[in-house]
Parts: sequence; structure tokens; C-alpha cells
Amino acid sequence: RLHKGLSKKEARDRTIELFKKVKLPRPETLFDAYPHQLSGGQKQRVMIAMAISCDPMVLIADEPTTALDVSVQAAILDLLKELQQETGMAMLFITHDLGIISRIANNVQVMYKGSIVESGPASQIFSNPEHAYTKGLLACRPSINADLVRLPVISDFMRFNADGSTTETHLTAKDLELQLHKDESKEKARKTELYQQQPLLRVRDLTIAYRKQKGWFKPTVSEFRAVDNVSFDVYPGETLGLVGESGCGKTTLGRTILRLIQATSGTVHYGDTDILALEDKKLRAFRKEMQLVFQDPYSSLNPRLTVGTAIMEPMIVHGLHGNDKERKAKAIELLQQVGLEEHHFYRYPHQFSGGQRQRVCIARALSLSPKFLICDESVSALDVSVQAQVLNLLNDLKREHGLTYIFISHDLSVVRFMSDRMMVMKEGKIEELGDADEVYMHPKSEYTKRLIKAIPH
Repeated sequence: RLHKGLSKKEARDRTIELFKKVKLPRPETLFDAYPHQLSGGQKQRVMIAMAISCDPMVLIADEPTTALDVSVQAAILDLLKELQQETGMAMLFITHDLGIISRIANNVQVMYKGSIVESGPASQIFSNPEHAYTKGLLACRPSINADLVRLPVISDFMRFNADGSTTETHLTAKDLELQLHKDESKEKARKTELYQQQPLLRVRDLTIAYRKQKGWFKPTVSEFRAVDNVSFDVYPGETLGLVGESGCGKTTLGRTILRLIQATSGTVHYGDTDILALEDKKLRAFRKEMQLVFQDPYSSLNPRLTVGTAIMEPMIVHGLHGNDKERKAKAIELLQQVGLEEHHFYRYPHQFSGGQRQRVCIARALSLSPKFLICDESVSALDVSVQAQVLNLLNDLKREHGLTYIFISHDLSVVRFMSDRMMVMKEGKIEELGDADEVYMHPKSEYTKRLIKAIPH
């Protein structure tokens, strides 16, 4: 209204039209919604609609698709291309996702520690990278074809010297793939043993419904099912990947299992414990068993607390380790386990990078020695090099502590790397469930095929 001089009605119509353009569901309803009522992906689409609302000639797109699932991401990229063709708009597209760059960019500039280390046409950068950092970035992304025990990281391609300089290792991505490839016979034997156990978590007919009343004198009640009659098992030591579009119910399902959201109907059993029937005192004691690693490392830590205090806090609440001296020693041990150092104990969250904060969040989740972790989009805000480090860390911790994971993500290639089995959700229901490699390489559902096709290669 400020820049275009539109009336309220015209501005509303234009906003709803923009919501449709960025593929938001129920645009007329969402117009009156508040931000806390939208999923992360939906909020991001609102921001894109806001940015293009006045038809700019130059658009600086700073990680605009980070929080989006692959199908919406593909739609947004197509939308931005269409807008370029319609308006002649120029675009500076900033992202850590190399697949997106290969899909949208004409020219690429690779930045490292404040300097451009490599630049050129996209085809040249991807087919013949010259700088070790570029090679590392390309190799860090979970491979579509290779089945690896560990993801390559930047340090595999360049060594960091004491004087701040770097030395190239001259390793190639193919050399590393050969070194890190899974032993298929061992992997098959491990999975056979895994699924001979009794399930650790049993979810049956779980439904989470939200009811909305309209009208005063003859009210009508509508029901929206965020999770609709879902059943599955998770086995001890397994990583079950949960994937689907933004708003499909992934996060709601994870939080309901932890009793952060109340279920409408169904049962959730952890061993012999009926989680949904636990009363307050027993529920608090049970929370030591299952913990959550949140999506956003920036908002999930209290900025007023040092990270050491944040890690000690759950131990204090549950009365673990006797006294503060022992709790501090445990917190420092956890920081070291996730690749940080003792002096980090005294720092505040704003003094860390995104990847370091996510490591702190993992340390905090491990502070109660849980057996079960739900990782909710826990690497989606991280660049590919840091993402690879955190995914490797989660796998190392799983082996060391005998952990079981539900790994929630909209990134199918990441879920495939992390998971033993993959569960695909659509509109609150399970669309497909099976071995992660099998679902990824030979999907049965048309919806899963569409998700995989939308992944930028």
C-alpha cells in the first residue's frame, strides 16, 4: 500500500494472488493467520511473497529456500525464473545448497573466509572445480548414488595450518567415496539383527485433530487432522527417517510422541510405558528417556544463559550428578564429545556459529543420557560442510551411546544417508514406509516419486 498506492481491498486481493503464486495452501484463510500458526516452510513462502510484492528489478535472495521441502523449493525456483522472464529482474542468489545453484545460476562465485576463491560459469565450477574448498563443498553433499559410512568434510580436502594458511590434500571425491563406501554384507547382517528385536517404540492409530468453530448462533465445527491414524514401530538402535512436504504433520507427530502436543486418539508405547497415559510426575521422570533436537539452533538456546549453564539446566531439573561441580564436569565432557572445547562452557550462544550452536543443542539433549532422540530438521539451517560434520557426529554418538533416532527432514538425500528405514508422510498420513535405500531408489508411491524427482542434482 505504501509503494503502490493500493486500497485495502486491492492490497488484500494482491496479497492472496501472491500467496497463490508461492504455492501457499488455503491463501484466503492464511491471510488472517498469525506467524506462529504457520509451519517454517509456510513462513518462508510468506517472506518470498513479501519480497516480490512490489515487482523489484534486483532481488537479493539470501537462502530463500532453506526451510522448504524439495517440491515447494522446486516450485519457488521455477517461480523466480518466471519472474525474471516477465520483468527482466536480476538476482543475486545466496545459498549453501549446490544443487540449487546448478539449477538456477548462470555464474557462480565461491566464498571462503570473506574472499572469492573461485568464480566462473556454473557448468565450469561443477564439472571442473579448481579450489580445494569448492571440491570439498561438492563432496560434502550426501551422494545420490554412493552409499557411504561417513560424509566427506572440508578437512578431507584441505589442511588448516597454525599460521592460518591452508594446504590442499589433493584427494579427489572419487578416492574418498571408495574409502568410505559401506560394506554391503556387513550392512545387511546389521539390519537383519536390528529387526529381529522387539520394537522400542510402538505407535498405533495416532490422530491429532484441531477443531475450529465458526459462527455464534448456529456454530459449525470443522476439523483439520494434522496427523491422521498413523501407525509404525521403531527398533532399538535404528534411525527411522521421516520425510514429507512442509505442513504434512512431521513435526506435530514428533512432538506428540514426546507429549509436547496432546493426541486426539491412538496409543504410543515406549517399551512397556504408555506415554500418552503418563501423569505429570511420571511424565517428567520419563522425559530423561526421550529428547528432542530442535530445528533452529538460533532460537532454541536462551541468549541470557552461557551454553554451560544451558547444558547443566536439565541435569539440575532432574537432580542428576549430585552437585554443580559434577554437573559442570559432565557438561564439559558433553561439549568435548560434540567437537567443542572446555573454554566454550563459559560462552553465550551469540558467540557461536550456527553449526556450533547445533552441537551445543545436541550436547544439551544428551545431558540426561537419553536412549531415544527425535531430530527435527536439525541440520536444515546449516551449510553443506557443517551439515556433513553434524550428520557424522550424530552417527558417531549413535554408535557410542546405543541411541535410537527418529530423524525428521524435508531433505530426502540427507534422510537416506542417515536412515535405516524411511517413512514418507503426506497430509498427515503415511504414504510409504520401507528400507531407506529401497524407498529412495525404487519408490512405489507417485508422491514419493515426485519428491525424489524434485531434488536438485
